[in-house]
Amino acid sequence: MFNFIKKMLAVCLIILCAVFLTSCGGANKDTQTLKAYEGGDFTITINPTWKILNQSDFYAEIPQETVVAFTTPEAYDGFFINVNVIREDLKQEVSTIDYARANINLSGQNLTDYEKIQEAKIDLNGTASLIHIFQARLNPAEKLIRFVQLYATKGNYGYIVTGGMLPDTLKEIRDEVGTVVTSFRLK
Repeated sequence: MFNFIKKMLAVCLIILCAVFLTSCGGANKDTQTLKAYEGGDFTITINPTWKILNQSDFYAEIPQETVVAFTTPEAYDGFFINVNVIREDLKQEVSTIDYARANINLSGQNLTDYEKIQEAKIDLNGTASLIHIFQARLNPAEKLIRFVQLYATKGNYGYIVTGGMLPDTLKEIRDEVGTVVTSFRLK
């Protein structure tokens, strides 16, 4: 499970570094209204200026559990702010809170320079879930990243919605990433 969690978090970095390092500049400060993205068994609202990356756009290193990723059109201090959705086959039903706690514990135990910033219960259409905000490095050589994660389960599937950005990202942009992550809803 540790390797899976590390792979999920690596998705943020791999997508950003391997796919989009051809441009640079400031993050989009556009305050356009968010739009709904339909992902088959879920919906999430995104900034309409963000790029949508589907499984067919991913490199082979991206875990097949990654359903979709969204990135800002421009890098912020060399980093593309992003949100991704991962769907994991759990082989059995697990409560959303138990799934969230297991993933939070794994992050704390296995990531370099892990620091929990906030954890809070939220309601996902009548189901209790957790939002987990933390900073960590995937390994000592990587940049410190601020993550916002939301967890959900349905049947035998677990979902992790992860937003990734640099810790010094402008509050306005951090808030937008948080809004996108917490807009996730299962159908």
